[in-house]
Amino acid sequence: MAARRYKKRKYYSKTKSSKSVLTRRGVVILFLAVLAAAVLFGIYQGLAYTGSLFFSRNPRFEIKHILVSSDGRLTGIQLREYAGVEKGTNLFAVDFDELRDRLKTVPLVESVNIRRRLPNTLIIAVTERVAVAQIRGKRRGVPFLVDRHGVVMPATRSGQALPLIEGLKIDTLRPGGRVDEPGVLQALDILTACEALGLGAQVALEHFELSYPEFITVRVNGETTARFPRHSARDKLIRMVSVLQLAREQGRRVKTLDLTPDGRNVPVTYY
Repeated sequence: MAARRYKKRKYYSKTKSSKSVLTRRGVVILFLAVLAAAVLFGIYQGLAYTGSLFFSRNPRFEIKHILVSSDGRLTGIQLREYAGVEKGTNLFAVDFDELRDRLKTVPLVESVNIRRRLPNTLIIAVTERVAVAQIRGKRRGVPFLVDRHGVVMPATRSGQALPLIEGLKIDTLRPGGRVDEPGVLQALDILTACEALGLGAQVALEHFELSYPEFITVRVNGETTARFPRHSARDKLIRMVSVLQLAREQGRRVKTLDLTPDGRNVPVTYY
């Protein structure tokens, strides 16, 4: 009897087959993702180009009027020069952030508001810094001015009537720079609190001396020397006004007072 011949069956690896399917799927997904990205990019470019035709390339929106205003002493002509925007520029081609940053490099400028008035007008409104004191570093000479944020401003004739802050450890000051020395910031806090509390009619803060690290010496009303700690400006200012008012009611003139102790008692000397 002839031996039976068995055909060898071929077995295919399922692992190899599944890997092939996954590879094909990955290629298809990658292709579709690239295609979708290309389509979206094309749509974006098309919309951007269409938008430019309607806005940034539309001659209807070319600037014909530039209205510049300031609440201080900077003139419209000066501000237009600083801004560097020319008539004929498209309204929508003006970068507001860049324009605002350019104007804020001017030491007198505190904030800038910019808006468009269609179809052809650019409006720029500037708020200027307000000097609250004079400030002088180690070098003698004409002091600069400083606003409530510690930003240094050029000296002016009218600024000579403001309180003077000196005794700084800073060698040089320059307009547009910011003074971050703690003593200066404390002096500015005292001035700001005095204005916020409406105490200008009762106390005249004339001179701030920052030579001492533990406290600030303030000349008040032309005759009183007060020591302030380098904290709690508002509370200490209220306490000083109370002491001066009580002395006035008693017919006495305060020579010195020390606000540095934390207790209720305020050491006082009289003329």
